[in-house]
Amino acid sequence: MSSGKNASMQSQAYEFIKRKITMCEYAPNQLLSEAFLQAELGFSRTPVREAIGRLEQEGLLKVFPKRGIVVSGFTISDISMIFEVRRLVEPYTLRNYGARLDLDKIKRFSDIFHEHAKAEEFWGFYELDDQFHSTLISVLPNEYLSDLYTRIQTQNIRLRVMSGQMIESRLQRTMAEHAEIADACLEHNWERAARAMVQHLHFSEESSLATLLKSHSGTSIV
Repeated sequence: MSSGKNASMQSQAYEFIKRKITMCEYAPNQLLSEAFLQAELGFSRTPVREAIGRLEQEGLLKVFPKRGIVVSGFTISDISMIFEVRRLVEPYTLRNYGARLDLDKIKRFSDIFHEHAKAEEFWGFYELDDQFHSTLISVLPNEYLSDLYTRIQTQNIRLRVMSGQMIESRLQRTMAEHAEIADACLEHNWERAARAMVQHLHFSEESSLATLLKSHSGTSIV
């Protein structure tokens, strides 16, 4: 196999497995194997093994020789650290750089949030959630803070998906919280937008912690 083809297959394997982990199709603490992943992808061992190694370095997989591969789970400490970073970065960005936002984009988000405020289901909700937060962070000029936020982005999405799956009312609440942030931005009221973000992060952290505590019970949280 040529090195170029192998690199392409490794990249495809990496993106495939990472997305499955990110969207919790491979759930936290789920046991996997090289053979299973090879069958899923239809690839040989080498590109799959290389992808596994890369994901292990990123903290998304844990590899136990001769025992298997486990999708990394979350601890209370993990969740606390993730939200500590978010509280440092997201309200700060709104307060200090909100005026740089493209308000036409924010208006489109606001319209969606209000339109679906009472929806029990919304196809593409997690992608919308990530796009909204990414749009807000995109105006941050501090590369060090941006890099810090990027490091936790995949874990953010995993927590959102987990909370949405376990907490029945979380989608509606998130839509309302996002609408509050977006509307404050449209009014150029950056302090109110930052306070709304702080509140949103508080509720999101509570939901993530509740999800972690209930994740082994098999029940939903209202």
